[in-house]
Amino acid sequence: MLLCADAESARADLVSGSLRCPSCGRGRLGPWGRGRERAVRLHRGERAVAAPPRGRCRSCGATHMLLPSWMAPRRADGAGVIARAAAAAALHGTGSARLGADLGVPSATVRGWLRRLRARARDLRQDATAALGRLTAGRDWPCLDPCGSPLGDALAAVIACARAAIAFHEPV
Repeated sequence: MLLCADAESARADLVSGSLRCPSCGRGRLGPWGRGRERAVRLHRGERAVAAPPRGRCRSCGATHMLLPSWMAPRRADGAGVIARAAAAAALHGTGSARLGADLGVPSATVRGWLRRLRARARDLRQDATAALGRLTAGRDWPCLDPCGSPLGDALAAVIACARAAIAFHEPV
């Protein structure tokens, strides 16, 4: 699964052959149909419908879905909804019942998100910190301060990485 800005840019990248296969690393992805259409919850009952494009490696034959950046892989909820829940839990200690009510999501679903995020917080922080290092190589960038919880530290690293990516792609 690959993340892309939007479906149109993903299709253009597939047609041009500019995407490298994440499975073999040497082949290029070409168009290979679409994924099934699915509705994704964005916020308080608002939904978006998407049928993401699929690419197939011209070398190894592996197929990959190209998801828009607002979709979370294998989830019926958008990445923004999950991120809001994680941030509120990490920063304010908001419970899953309250978060579920605020986001229009069952509290059991929120508990599942938070349980998985907390279990993977160390790896998430490590990956985001490594990406941050690559993005900011040779540039002056503020250090990450500890937030008091592994999930908070992971989210701080992801936010810093996102800010660095935005700064990296802004015209000078």
